[in-house]
Amino acid sequence: MTDVARLGGGYAESSPDPGPTVEALLRAARSGEAGACLTVIAGPPGVGKSALAARLVEQLPHSFWIDKDTVAGGFVLQAARDAGLAADCPYGTPHYWQVLRPLEYAGPLSLACANLVGKRLVLLSGGWGPELSVPALWEGLRERLAPARLRVLHLDAPPLEVWRSRLAGRGSRSDSPWFEEFAAALTRLPVWEGALRLATDRPLCDLAQDARRAPDP
Repeated sequence: MTDVARLGGGYAESSPDPGPTVEALLRAARSGEAGACLTVIAGPPGVGKSALAARLVEQLPHSFWIDKDTVAGGFVLQAARDAGLAADCPYGTPHYWQVLRPLEYAGPLSLACANLVGKRLVLLSGGWGPELSVPALWEGLRERLAPARLRVLHLDAPPLEVWRSRLAGRGSRSDSPWFEEFAAALTRLPVWEGALRLATDRPLCDLAQDARRAPDP
């Protein structure tokens, strides 16, 4: 099991607070060049965000991919261990939502903004969770990134047993009743109406094709 596969634990038992992360993201955002675009690939764990980003980076010229979990996942897991928490429950405390999560997301966004040059397409993959329900975040990011563009793709969870199989296949926790509670907690989170929602119960090639056809913001 890789460290990144453990991310996601603690959601069902926590009280998500998007406020501090929204504030940190808006502080971190910087304008990009007119020909550049930031595409956020969001959605719960195990729905195929990394697979989609990897496929798009192969297909699209001038593209650059930042995986939030790769950049910041180790930091979050180590912080959980330092606090005496189980490695598969890093998201379960107020300290995470108020202190760690703002750092976890603002750092990769800052890196993404620094790469919005020329005609570059920057893909930023990550869960985003409760922040997806805050219109002021996405409207604020769009303003701060301009004249670069912002596009948000949300990968919706597949049917429950398909989702369970995918999580188990990557080494993530998928036992009952934990998984059912975890799935319910993530799927009831609202998604910003400006995001393009994509179904993930189909082949990756079809998902990538729909993502490439996403309307220009």
